[in-house]
Amino acid sequence: MRFAYADPPYPGTAARYYKGEPTYAGEVDHRALVSLLQERRLSSGPDRLDGWALSTSARALRRILPLCPEEARVCAWVKPHGASPLTYGIHNCWEPVIVVGGRQRRPGARDWLSALPARGGGTLPGRKPIAFCAWLFGLLGMEPGDELEDIFPGTGVVTAAWRQVSSTPAEPSSKYSGDG
Repeated sequence: MRFAYADPPYPGTAARYYKGEPTYAGEVDHRALVSLLQERRLSSGPDRLDGWALSTSARALRRILPLCPEEARVCAWVKPHGASPLTYGIHNCWEPVIVVGGRQRRPGARDWLSALPARGGGTLPGRKPIAFCAWLFGLLGMEPGDELEDIFPGTGVVTAAWRQVSSTPAEPSSKYSGDG
């Protein structure tokens, strides 16, 4: 099976965080991105996707979710750290992950993950920790031998994690379900 993961700069943040990156191309057109992902999921061609996931911000969720198909699920990556003393009001300590399609496997996968953000591994903000990668693979129901297209690879941690996981035979308890 074939899956895609998109972790683009969140709406309104591209210039602030990524302008100095060589791949910077301005704000991402999320309407076009979601449309392309869904078109590929519904196609029967060689680029067909069996499922896809999209990371976004809590602030952008109101704009992004209406672009998604009805069967889209919103999952939550909760970051168990306190609010910075430098912030005012509500402090963002979670990120939505929108999941569409995928393989339905047992045991099921939780729709939330509690894991600290990645530390080290590059200068790009938004790096995902290994625990996030394992959870993502479980949300999509991925198994060794499946293909993962990382649309915004950034530091490459998600692709590297999938290469490592997909080269290991699945265990009956499914270490990819995000429950461990």
